[in-house]
Amino acid sequence: MKLRISAFSAWVWGFGLLLAIAAPVIRADKLVTLTGQIQSSRPITRIEAVERNRANVLAVSTNKPSAWVFAGKISPATGAFRIPGIPPGHSYDLIVFAGSARWEGVDMRYYRPVQPGPPMTRSDLKQIVTFIEKIPRFTNYNRPLWIAGDHNHATLVVEQIRSHRFYSGHRGSIIFRVAVWYFERYYAGWQKVSNLGKVMTRWRGPADKVTNPWQYLPALGGISVSPAGTFKPIHIRLPKPSPHHGLDGAIPTGK
Repeated sequence: MKLRISAFSAWVWGFGLLLAIAAPVIRADKLVTLTGQIQSSRPITRIEAVERNRANVLAVSTNKPSAWVFAGKISPATGAFRIPGIPPGHSYDLIVFAGSARWEGVDMRYYRPVQPGPPMTRSDLKQIVTFIEKIPRFTNYNRPLWIAGDHNHATLVVEQIRSHRFYSGHRGSIIFRVAVWYFERYYAGWQKVSNLGKVMTRWRGPADKVTNPWQYLPALGGISVSPAGTFKPIHIRLPKPSPHHGLDGAIPTGK
C-alpha cells in the first residue's frame, strides 16, 4: 500500500486522561452558533460538536448526555447545519451520523507550537508504525489510522482493539479504543510523548453491537472558535467508509 507523507497542514492516507470538567459560566449573548455544510451520499440524521478536552469520553462513545457536547440540526436536502450554544475560545470536533455510519472529527495539530521541520522520511514512518503495531500491549490489534507530521514531530490517530478474552468480558466481546498520540524524534529515535494523549473513543461490549462503520476524519475536527466567536468556513464532503480510517466491516482481530 502506497503512502503519502505530508506536513501538519495535510493528512497521510493509507493506514487503514480525559477529565469531565464543568461547563464555564458564559453569558448567553456570548455563545456562538456553528454553521456550515456537509455533503454525504447517505442521509445525515444527527450532528453534534464536542470539546474533547472537557467532555466525558465514555458518555460520548456510548451516546449518553455529557457536558461539552452540543447538539445541532442539519437539513437532509442541503446538508446545511447549525449547532447553537457553543462557548467561544475552544476547539471542537464534529460527530456526524449518516445512515448506519458514525463519523468523528479529529484534531491533527500537534499539542504545542513547533517550528516546521524537514519532511517525514520512510524511515521515520517505519519506526513510528513499528512502535505502534509490534510492541506488545493489552490490545492485540493496534494500527495508525491517520498520520500528520514532519521529520521531528508527529500526530497520530491510533485504533486499538482487544478481541481476545479479557476479565469480565463475555464470549464475543471486544474493547474498542481510538486515541490521538503525539511523537517526537530525539537522537536515539522516535518516542511517544507520555501522558499527553487524547482518548476519543472508549467502548466495550459484544462485537456485533458496536457501531459499524465508525470512522475518523480530520476534516471534521480541530474547529477553532476564537474568543471573539469567529471560525473558518466549514464545507465538508464525507468520503466512503474505509477500514483504513476506522471500523468498517469485519472487526480486526490482530495476530
